[in-house]
Amino acid sequence: MRVHEPLGMPTSLLQRRFGLPALSALCISAALLAACNGSDDSASTGAGSTSATAAATALAVVKPVMDCAQLASVDLTDIGGAGSTITSAAVTTTTINGNTISMCAVKGTLAPSNTFEVALPVSSWTQRFAELGCGGLCGNLSDPTRQSAFSFTYNCPLVQQGGFVTAATDMGHSGNGTAWTTNEQQQADFAYRGQHITTLAAKKLIKAYYGQAQKYSYFVGCSDGGREALMAAQRYPNDYNGIVAGAPAAHFQIQNSVFHGWSVVSNSTTGNSSGNSVLYADKIAVLHRAVLAACGDTPDGLISDPRACSFDPASIACATGALDTSACLTPAEVAAAGKIYGGPLDATTRERMQIGRPLPGSEGNWVGVEVPSTSTSTGAPVAVSSGVFSYNIVTGAYNLIFTGSPTMPTIDNFGYTDASFYSTYLAPNHPLYDATNPDLSAFQKAGGKLILWHGWADQHISPRYTIAYYEAMQNTMGQSTVDGFTRMYLVPGVGHCGGGEGLANIDLVSQITGWVEQSNAPDSVMSYRTDTAGNVTASRPVYPYPAVAQYKGSGDWHDGANYTSGAPLYNVRTPAWAGAMFYTPYTPKQQGVATPL
Repeated sequence: MRVHEPLGMPTSLLQRRFGLPALSALCISAALLAACNGSDDSASTGAGSTSATAAATALAVVKPVMDCAQLASVDLTDIGGAGSTITSAAVTTTTINGNTISMCAVKGTLAPSNTFEVALPVSSWTQRFAELGCGGLCGNLSDPTRQSAFSFTYNCPLVQQGGFVTAATDMGHSGNGTAWTTNEQQQADFAYRGQHITTLAAKKLIKAYYGQAQKYSYFVGCSDGGREALMAAQRYPNDYNGIVAGAPAAHFQIQNSVFHGWSVVSNSTTGNSSGNSVLYADKIAVLHRAVLAACGDTPDGLISDPRACSFDPASIACATGALDTSACLTPAEVAAAGKIYGGPLDATTRERMQIGRPLPGSEGNWVGVEVPSTSTSTGAPVAVSSGVFSYNIVTGAYNLIFTGSPTMPTIDNFGYTDASFYSTYLAPNHPLYDATNPDLSAFQKAGGKLILWHGWADQHISPRYTIAYYEAMQNTMGQSTVDGFTRMYLVPGVGHCGGGEGLANIDLVSQITGWVEQSNAPDSVMSYRTDTAGNVTASRPVYPYPAVAQYKGSGDWHDGANYTSGAPLYNVRTPAWAGAMFYTPYTPKQQGVATPL
């Protein structure tokens, strides 16, 4: 029997099973206590894993050798150039999960316009540093001393116990305007420079404040933060010992043009951006229920690998002449759903123009992105240009992608059916913005470790692009080499950087610290669902790709100990597609001022 509503599992069961303290006082979604304070405690996950937390090395606490205010005089012009300045350096306190931590917060600008902040613990630094990724097109500076600054699903920051120096940047521009998108230097700062020079500045401040360098450096980001993470591994292989890249927008140009553009025109009554939406939230719910009924293979009715699902929207088409269409899809709705799933083909060769589209099981997350968040199929029509977030994504990134193109295409004449669009319009800036170079030899030789992760139900970025990148790494470097420094985890039912119906809380930060600091290569990682009070109600392991979690058939299926590693459900490698040329080694493009290494 397929069950869609999980029953609660008492916290005491999780405490016994996983050795966790009271979870109301513990943020498990990003960094368990072992990762935050350097404890070497570990706990059994069951499910065939050696530890739940891959505990980090216990490192001595190092105290400052100068007053926080003195950091205001540190010269950063060797990093950012003339005009770089520190505007303030002052001690502040922050409270996270009951822990009050004193931080030396240093704010400033790296020329010409990269605003940054570095948070240095006053009395609890364990010789670790973490750069935090920025989402979307950035343009805002998240306070790295606050829980809300930590990237997406990582709701508990690395500063939970005050063990990490953390840093963040707005990547060279402020706000959501478009003026910066045509500025060559600000393009470069967003593409690759902003995070790198912020990291260099943070490391210089660490050396000044504590009298020594950090022992380990990490980068954690999701979405564009995932792109930034891979950009660092590709361009600056010595910046970080460990990187966690979630749902990476590595294929930045394809993602923010033809991918989201197709979401707009495929769900339009006119087939272009002038029309109204065809699909609305009420029919998405009908579609989603049907998909899970057809393909759900986990005890809670989710899909372990959506690529193995062959659901056809026509299977729930309304009967001809039906008066009540509330529980079925009209012909126009069937067609729109098929286009969203399937993507466009080259008109001449029939080659796939996109390798990834939103996958079966992600429909519940389409609302507000592929389809409007307001109105219903029986309500007032909503224009795709105002009610579909994909339209805003395309228009926001427009000048970044197409500046320097022979002409400036629009969302209505992107090359949805012409593969030459890639070589003509996207190739020029591909080595600037994209982070799809599969040759990470320098990062690997430097001892770097990489964890990729993606939610199978991601509505913004298809996990098939992350799979394509992972396979490109294997093709370029060899599978055994890639296995030595990279893991990839795909989480059933989880949306973009979290959320969705799946178990979205997953601790990959302690996995990367354990791998870097103790050579504990990750195996299974436990994912969790929690209630509003923070109590765990379900758990399930996620295994390194391509294995899937398989219920043993007995015991409480909410308990992750009752799962084992199952064989892959889908064994077909990424087929040929028009943009595959972007997933081969290339020389990165530099522009603007020279960037220090």
